[in-house]
Formats: sequence, structure tokens, C-alpha cells
Amino acid sequence: MIKVFAYKLDENNADILLDKMSLLSLKEKEYVCRYKYEKDRLRSLIGRLLLLSFADRYTDDSFKEINFVTGTDEFVKDKMSDIEIYIDENGKGRIENRDNLFFNISHSKDYVVLALSDEEVGIDIQEIKPLKANVPKRFFTDTDNEYIDRSEDGRIERFTQIWSAKESFAKLTGNGIGEGFSTFYEDFEKMVIIDAESGEIKAKLKCYVIDESYKCFSSTYA
Repeated sequence: MIKVFAYKLDENNADILLDKMSLLSLKEKEYVCRYKYEKDRLRSLIGRLLLLSFADRYTDDSFKEINFVTGTDEFVKDKMSDIEIYIDENGKGRIENRDNLFFNISHSKDYVVLALSDEEVGIDIQEIKPLKANVPKRFFTDTDNEYIDRSEDGRIERFTQIWSAKESFAKLTGNGIGEGFSTFYEDFEKMVIIDAESGEIKAKLKCYVIDESYKCFSSTYA
């Protein structure tokens, strides 16, 4: 079961959010503060606050498949878990002191999204914006490029759709872009990731409607 928690950054709340840094452990504060720019620190901080606030509560019936968190009222100490987070050399996180509880965090422009699951999960959100003409052919399979080129008007949206799906799978495996985006493609009818060489189904996809200006996908192993 995957549940997604989404937070839209409001710069008017920036000072309030930064004050919430006091809720984090020293280790987590250091993780957030490694970012040079304030907006990047805010995104990282929000991701940590979402995780700590909902890690032990996501199975509550009150939470839906997609949950929009507004304001800062959820971010208080008595709602936060005592979870221990480990980040490996590839940037893939896991919860060390909870069995069968997995997470992944992504952000793009104004949104931060958290996926919580009882199985390994990757999630990615991408703002729909103009792309460089040579990007798809360089990074994608022929199947991907054919899908993008089916509609001239929808090329940017389709590119973003593919990129978000691929990123979610790369984050699931922990290999990042090094996964090789041209080694697998997506079937958006069956909602799966497919190995380009063997045809093997590698992962299952889910699509989330967070905002019409964004694409968001999660991946779990098939």
C-alpha cells in the first residue's frame, strides 16, 4: 500500500518552516543544512517534516492515496515519530527502526512529495516545462521517443511523463540516472516498467494527480 503526502511550498511560511528545524535531530539538521540555497533547504526540511509526521500514521483510515498537507500545523513534536533514517551512498533512504516501512521523497519547484509504503518504493514529481530538443533521443529508448512524437502539441507533457516515471524507477533501485534511462521503457496502458533488452517487467507504476502543471509517478518492484 502506497500513500502519498504532498506539500506546496508557500514562501510566506518560510520563516515558520525554518523554525521547525528545531524538531529535527542533529543528524537530520545536518542533512537539511548541507544545501547552499534557502529554497533547497526548505524543500529538504519539508520532506523530513512530512516523513517524521506521517511515518507511523499513514495506515490510518483517515489518510487517502493522495494527501495534501497545508500550512504547518501538522509539524509538531507530539505527531512525530522517533524513526531513524539511513541514507546510502546513492542517496536512497531507508527507515532503520521500523519493519516493512519504506519511504521516498521528491521535489520539483513548489512541491515536495513523500511516498510511504509497506514495500520498497520510488517516487518522482516533475514540473511540466520546455525541454531541450536533443534530450529524449539521447536518454530514451526508441519506444519512448515514438510515444513522445505521437502528438506535437503534447510532446513536452509526454516527455515529462516519461522522465518522471523513469526517475521513480531509478529512485526505487537507488541507481539514479546511472540506471541508464535507455535500458528500459514504460507501458502507460499496463502501467509497468519494461527492460528494453529482455522485455521483462521490472516494476509497477502509479500515477498521481498532484497539480495539472506537474507529473508524478511512483514505482514498486513487479
